Amino acid sequence: MPNDVHQINSKRLRVLWSNPEVIFYIDIDRDNALPEYASRDEFEHLMAKNELEVIEDPHINVSMTFPQKGSKSESIQDRAWSAIQNAVNNVPDIYLRKQRGVLLNQVIQESGATKQTVYRWFRRYWQLGMCKNTLNGQYNRCGGLGKSRKVGEKKLGAPRTRTPGDGVNVDDNIKAIFRVAIEKCLLNENQYEFDYAYNQVLIAFGVPLPCKAEHLLEVPTARQFRYFYNKEYTSLEITRKRKGEINYQKDYRPVLSSSTTEVSGPGSRYQIDATIADVYLVSADDRNKVIGRPTMYFVVDVFSRAIVGMYIGLENASWVSAMEALSNTVLDKVEYCKQFDIEITENMWPTVGLPETIIGDRGEILGRHIEVLSKAFHVDIENTPPYRADWKGIVERYFKTVQVKMKPFVEGYVTKVAIGKKKHGKDYRQDSIHTLKEFTQMMIKIVLFYNNEHTLSEYDPDKDLPNDLPYNPLDLWEWGIQYRTGRLRRPNSDIVKVNLLPHTEATVTEKGLKLFNCYYTCKEALDWGWFEGNYNGPKKVTIAYDLYSANVIYLRLNDNYSTFITAALAPRSRAYQDLTMWEVWQRNDINADVAATSSLKSRAGSVNLVNDLETIASRSKAFQPTNKPSTKSEKVTGIRENKRIERQNERANKYGNQTDNLQPDNVTSLHNEKKAAKSYKLPTSLKSLLKSDSDDE
Repeated sequence: MPNDVHQINSKRLRVLWSNPEVIFYIDIDRDNALPEYASRDEFEHLMAKNELEVIEDPHINVSMTFPQKGSKSESIQDRAWSAIQNAVNNVPDIYLRKQRGVLLNQVIQESGATKQTVYRWFRRYWQLGMCKNTLNGQYNRCGGLGKSRKVGEKKLGAPRTRTPGDGVNVDDNIKAIFRVAIEKCLLNENQYEFDYAYNQVLIAFGVPLPCKAEHLLEVPTARQFRYFYNKEYTSLEITRKRKGEINYQKDYRPVLSSSTTEVSGPGSRYQIDATIADVYLVSADDRNKVIGRPTMYFVVDVFSRAIVGMYIGLENASWVSAMEALSNTVLDKVEYCKQFDIEITENMWPTVGLPETIIGDRGEILGRHIEVLSKAFHVDIENTPPYRADWKGIVERYFKTVQVKMKPFVEGYVTKVAIGKKKHGKDYRQDSIHTLKEFTQMMIKIVLFYNNEHTLSEYDPDKDLPNDLPYNPLDLWEWGIQYRTGRLRRPNSDIVKVNLLPHTEATVTEKGLKLFNCYYTCKEALDWGWFEGNYNGPKKVTIAYDLYSANVIYLRLNDNYSTFITAALAPRSRAYQDLTMWEVWQRNDINADVAATSSLKSRAGSVNLVNDLETIASRSKAFQPTNKPSTKSEKVTGIRENKRIERQNERANKYGNQTDNLQPDNVTSLHNEKKAAKSYKLPTSLKSLLKSDSDDE
């Protein structure tokens, strides 16, 4: 497949393009290398003799590391990519010497770059991974580029040269005024002009009315307002709001042709979507408990119509469940089915790999995780606008297809009859009998049937498809892999899964890496001394976490998305073992509520303690004698003797009370003689032991 790296002797080759007859490749180690070609038979012959073997991509770190947005490295990358994009996508002409010369001259003429520079761009693109990231400047990140500056007392930006005054900084309060003015005046179908919106900002800021010129010296300027407007709101959002949704769909939305005409083979485009299944399930632990309706995610290859990935679970339609479905596309389906006690062979579900393009809903196919797919794995992302479900018509239709298949065999199926509205009506929720695992088994069986046996009655084929080729998803898939240029990528499944997980920051503490009140540790962090008391390095590290398990997290130490370090739950956080992140958050909420109640109780006790101590102190002051010693030295004289007498009184009071209680009230003594008073005089040797120290004074 394109981008596969092979080794023969000491030479390493990257496959650039192939068809049933010929394979184009390039030497990735030679400085002056250019594309070469060989027959497919020769490649297969060398591979059969084990002289040509597939190896890991040695430049995966380069292709998966992209520059910081707005950096010089990114501008270098964009310039190079815009110059050669059309040329490198013109395959296979770009790999032929004569046609490459024509394309090279076009690039030189349009970009103004030299011949040597263009050739260097070509080689880096071909040798390092055939993606845009191979063209970046690879500068190290430095400074605070892209970060908002902290607002203080000093005015940010260049000082004024003509207008009097210093101006004001745009803080959170001013931003709030900006947002209100924009929402009320600019982002609606009334289409008010910018000047009107800025006047509303000045009035809200508190400019006196009637306004004079001197009143406008220390107010937000129109330039600051426009900068905030352009920074916070995209042109697409502005157009939607100002033109209205109906006009946008009619006059401004993109118009695309049919799905099949835009794909060249398997893996050219995947469609992903979710729905709520029309069946109620029961708990696996207690089948008397109804747990509701599951969420179904399907990922469908547009060319072959094969279902290449799926997710069945109880999570709502969101990035979490979409991530599971996308990860499923690169997993070995034999192992996946084995988790549900279903045995299959590899050729029954051979669809493994990432596509060239994924199309899905905006709510799920947005954010940092999609950036990884786009830049690191060279996957283009397309988002459907609202009210445009027909953009994903294939996968949308599949939801109805699979649910029609399962309807006769499930109980608790959702009907159109409203519960409790009809006389003698039936509550279908009471009929639920299937667990989530059993329902997933049904879905896998339906997917296997659809991929292997179902015939597409309305498939619109290209003219080069054989007439005798059955329009079956896997038949179309196999034909496309063999006779069409493949677009699939085969990255490591663990790398894909970790990069699709949610990312956040963990804190480095002496107890371990703290995340959501859980502590994690790993051998590398211990070796680096992160948890030592004298550690002076960064206190925050980027991590990826699995919402389905709090047992491990994954450290991301840099922008290289091909590497990560696994950290396990520390012993001090054993209470969180085998919990999901949702359960961790729930437990933290309960602990916070308990802590808040305990804090109130502690504060009340503290107030009572202060009151009690003040009462005792006031009573002590009230008992002070009125006849005070005439001199200060007279009061502190005889401290040792005073302490000895007080100690004897304390002993007598303590033990005297205990001896009085030894004789019960209902016992009469047989002897009338009077008991001698018990002596508490201490032995001479004991006196020496209890002798007061001179420190008593």
